[in-house]
Amino acid sequence: MPVLLCDLDDTLFDHEGATRDALEHLRGGYQVLTQWSLDELDQRHRVLLEAIHLDVLNGRLTIDEARRERFGRLLTQAGLDDPAATATLAAAYREAYASNWQPVPGAIEFLRAVRAAGYAIVIVTNNGVAEQQLKLARCGFDVLVDAMVTSEEAGVSKPARGIFEQALARAGSTPGDAVMLGDAWHADVEGARASGVAPVWFNRARRPSPDPTVTELVSLAPAAEALAVVTQAALAQRNAS
Repeated sequence: MPVLLCDLDDTLFDHEGATRDALEHLRGGYQVLTQWSLDELDQRHRVLLEAIHLDVLNGRLTIDEARRERFGRLLTQAGLDDPAATATLAAAYREAYASNWQPVPGAIEFLRAVRAAGYAIVIVTNNGVAEQQLKLARCGFDVLVDAMVTSEEAGVSKPARGIFEQALARAGSTPGDAVMLGDAWHADVEGARASGVAPVWFNRARRPSPDPTVTELVSLAPAAEALAVVTQAALAQRNAS
């Protein structure tokens, strides 16, 4: 059976949109954050998130601890060293972030089309089990995917070969029958290629491609067109095997 390995955050789940909405909400209630534009606040937060999330993946911090660390550093950049304010801000961010969870446009219809075409669907994600299961349920993905492999349970993170091998094992498939769809070039594209899986780069922001030979998808809608891109990558993989 063909299998679609699929990233979750910013591929199916609109993490970027939920984050930006939450930061905009915080700027409305916390004067200290208005010294930056929303774009600059978003960029500063993104840099901290990516750096500190590595400690989550390595087991050094829980998600909640990482969030407090992130906002503590952000407030320090804003000229405020206040542990109580850090805790309040981190809690307010989490509440606002979780209230804005949405699928990436077209994600539900795309998954339905993929399933109808006979693919198994396995989520491969660098995050904790509980957080990602909650996203699947809240966005309605849970009834459309066959399995999920998280870095927490796998013991390794993308781009490591081991997490892709565990995902393929869940689907009872082989690299030659699989396609990996994801937005992160290093984790998803390079990780898939190193594992013998055909990558499809989800490039919603239309960034320049580091390698134009890699199949690219800029939108999950219309579903039929997105499915055609995945199918083409799968066929090319089989022909090359």
